[in-house]
Amino acid sequence: MDRTIRCTVCTWRGNASEAEVAPRSQRRSEIPPGMVEVQAAYAEIQQVKAMLGAHTNPPCPACGHHTTTPFRRPSNRPTAT
Repeated sequence: MDRTIRCTVCTWRGNASEAEVAPRSQRRSEIPPGMVEVQAAYAEIQQVKAMLGAHTNPPCPACGHHTTTPFRRPSNRPTAT
C-alpha cells in the first residue's frame, strides 16, 4: 500500500511513488519569511530521519518544498461486528 503525502506549502497531494517519479521543479517557489523557518524545521527533521536510517519523503513535484504525511483522524462511523 502506497503512502499518501502532501506538500507543506502548496496544495499538492498524492502518493509517495508519484512524487518520486514526477519531473522536479527547477526552482523552489517563493514563500513568506515565516514559512522559511518552518521549512528549515522540516529539513532538520528529514536530516535526523536520514541519520537514523528511516524513510524520508520525496520533495513536492509542483513547488519543490518538503512533503509530509497527512494527519488521519479515526473514523466516526461505528464498525460492523
